[in-house]
Amino acid sequence: MSLRDIRLMVVLPFVFTSAAAAQAPTRSAADIITVVGCVQRETEYRSQIADGRGGTAGSGLGAGNEFVLRSVRAVTSGTLKPTGTVGATRFEDVYSVTGNLEREMEKAIGRQVAASGYVEVDTSAGTSKVKDLPRLNAAGWHVVSERCAAPATQK
Repeated sequence: MSLRDIRLMVVLPFVFTSAAAAQAPTRSAADIITVVGCVQRETEYRSQIADGRGGTAGSGLGAGNEFVLRSVRAVTSGTLKPTGTVGATRFEDVYSVTGNLEREMEKAIGRQVAASGYVEVDTSAGTSKVKDLPRLNAAGWHVVSERCAAPATQK
């Protein structure tokens, strides 16, 4: 066995392990969460908190049809009772909505909705991190209240 063969035996397992780790995450029923929050256009949300224009590279392009859920709290999918895992902080929890049903959220602006889906995770340099705002890929939603309470503020 040559020195070259030994090097390949040592290096190849690391190459294959790294490639497997870089694959897109798989989703299961355990990844699905249900949250209740208030629908608002992302551009209005960013304007209210003085956080740029949103959209592609902060340019404002494409942001007119993007929506956020404000004052989010995690709930059980059956009873919509709070679970206590989200919304327990003193700051407002906000999700950016994505997925095939995103455009339908326009019908619910200013209303409180229950939405179910999974939070998208970006992979970067071997780590997993959540994008700018956590992005809820909504698989389904429905209106639970015609009004929204005032957003939480820092105490």
